[in-house]
Amino acid sequence: MARASPKPTSSAPGEAMAHAAPAEAEEYREWPGGPEAVRCWWEQRVGSAREQRVVPDGSADIIVFADGPVILVGPAMRVALPRLGAGTHVRGLRFRTEALATALGLPAAEIRELTLPLSAVLADRDTRRVREAVWSGRFPEPLCGDRVDARVRAAVRRLWAGADPGVVAAEADITGRHLRRLLLAHTGLGPRSLQRVGRFQRFLCAAESAAARPATLALRAAGAGYADQAHLAREVRELTGLTPSALLRERSGRPV
Repeated sequence: MARASPKPTSSAPGEAMAHAAPAEAEEYREWPGGPEAVRCWWEQRVGSAREQRVVPDGSADIIVFADGPVILVGPAMRVALPRLGAGTHVRGLRFRTEALATALGLPAAEIRELTLPLSAVLADRDTRRVREAVWSGRFPEPLCGDRVDARVRAAVRRLWAGADPGVVAAEADITGRHLRRLLLAHTGLGPRSLQRVGRFQRFLCAAESAAARPATLALRAAGAGYADQAHLAREVRELTGLTPSALLRERSGRPV
């Protein structure tokens, strides 16, 4: 199982973002709240068994299953296609992009592209406490919810919005190499990866917004910051395994 979410609600990295499109889920909901490290809380109930596409969003989740297991899903730059069994019921805590290392007390790069038992990074006693807290919608005491590095927070927001990494490094009064090391340690992603995910999520948010007007993919590409429609198509296929049109159809519940 991996992250799941409905259509996106924001294009900012500190808010709930577009993760997957559980069109067949009987219930999915998410809500904000908690300390600085929390992007959102969420809950999903699945009806019939199915495969769910989970796309890169710059976040990491702790996911608790109703029947016991608790897993950690690290930041990723590749699509995941977990198989959800009929009747699956999960609740999750989604971390802000910049808060992962601070919350877990480990270098975020160590869990990039990984889905593993939470007990692999926390003691069994702490894992049980985290499980109980997440299921109850409380921030777990064994984790650190505050004191996110201000430089990392500012850099993530600027890169997510499309700023050049060299400019972001200069704004933080550090070298480009230092910026890369800092981001990898705190978010698990480098500057260019954060740019790619931010651009991709801007495309999804604009295309799926309730207020979105009909537009060609070329216009959507330009609006999100892609060089052209071909750039959009290449990036979306690399990140999701589908063309832009097929991805949007799948997320809307229409046949691909």
